[in-house]
Amino acid sequence: MLASTIREIRPEWSENIRYFDEEQLGEKGCREAVSKWLSEAHLGVVMLTTYTLTHHRQIQFCNDIRDENVVVIAGGPHVTLHPETSNADIVVRGEGVSAMRKIFSRENWTGSLDVEAPGMTTRIQNQNGDWVWPKFAHPSRKLNPDLWPQPSFAYDLIDKGVVHRASNKRRMGDLEPISIILSKGCPEACHFCTSGAQNGKWAPRSISRFKKDLAYLLMNRKVEALEFHDDDFLAHPELPQILEILQEIGVPWNCYARVNHFMDDGVSLAMRLAESGCMRIFLGLESMNNEKLEFFNKRATSDMNRVAVLSCYNAGIEVAAGWIIGAPNDTIQSLQKELEDFLNLPLYSLDVNILSLNPGSVHTKKVFTGKINLPTGQYESSDQQYIIDSGAIIPDIEKFGELEPWGQPTICENIDKVGLNDFAEHARNELHRILPIPIPHHIVRTQFLL
Repeated sequence: MLASTIREIRPEWSENIRYFDEEQLGEKGCREAVSKWLSEAHLGVVMLTTYTLTHHRQIQFCNDIRDENVVVIAGGPHVTLHPETSNADIVVRGEGVSAMRKIFSRENWTGSLDVEAPGMTTRIQNQNGDWVWPKFAHPSRKLNPDLWPQPSFAYDLIDKGVVHRASNKRRMGDLEPISIILSKGCPEACHFCTSGAQNGKWAPRSISRFKKDLAYLLMNRKVEALEFHDDDFLAHPELPQILEILQEIGVPWNCYARVNHFMDDGVSLAMRLAESGCMRIFLGLESMNNEKLEFFNKRATSDMNRVAVLSCYNAGIEVAAGWIIGAPNDTIQSLQKELEDFLNLPLYSLDVNILSLNPGSVHTKKVFTGKINLPTGQYESSDQQYIIDSGAIIPDIEKFGELEPWGQPTICENIDKVGLNDFAEHARNELHRILPIPIPHHIVRTQFLL
């Protein structure tokens, strides 16, 4: 999206923009490729998306790539919440489109990045010659999604060799979906999630902008399938019209959604989704324990989860889901019961994740304030004070180990970190043995008979 934004205002720079994927190239390969690309540039600008669990790698990357002719800009969830932890030259908090338009606009561009933009703060040298951060700009979170660049993404920058860990699960048979997005943020507020803290208030795009992005894709890319990457695609206020368009073009698709939408008439909704080409839906089930669902602020119950899964499955839609273990009251017995409940659902896949402390989430804030205490017997009181004093959740493998969640403590009272990882491995093995549950052959959608 940032590349598309820069192309929009400076189309003559299109050939000067590249995307480098660390997962494809490896850490060393990525650094070497970036350095080679920038070697002949008068000014090289490197933009990094930061996440807490990979923050240590971004710190190292900045150190390795830094040069007098290279400027590093860091954005993304981690520096939006904790900009003071970055060693980049510039941080951009919140969404970056407005900052790109300001930084690289013709009236501001002088060959350097000496400009102020929404969410942007530049590191400076103090009187002692030390690099320090001045007062940080507030995160920029108010951009209307209809004002995203057109097209929203520079799809052509993604090398065909980029295959992420989630790619196999995202594939629908032999079809490789292209991502498209119709909203920013999330309309809900799960207590383990940081979507609101990063993106601000949920805002959907208009159907007219959806049509423009879709038209661009169909004219310029080979579209085998679509993936709606919204946190909750089904929450879009113009969903019926969107489904009509999808049914008309006949392109298979998948999406992410919440179970709440299937409560009024889940059977009819699922059938309508299937008729319009939906082949798979990713549902954030997270648990089959009502107490845990309330702790997560999911505003759902285990019965609601079952209704949503069965509605979709019976309509011929594969259901992928997520499960979070490691809530304060989890026990081996309760987790085994949840596992059995999940295995009784007709799922395509189920990710097992150990609850982590994400910057800006409600759970993390409660650890900071002492409303959630690190389990006694597993951690010392000084460990929690260490987190509070640091002012940020930064992974520390010396203190909290390399097990999942990497470099973080867990908050489960009854199972320690080793036990949670052991159970996660056990559950993944069981799920791998049984899933996916195949869709019955008699459930076939109209467009695939044509």
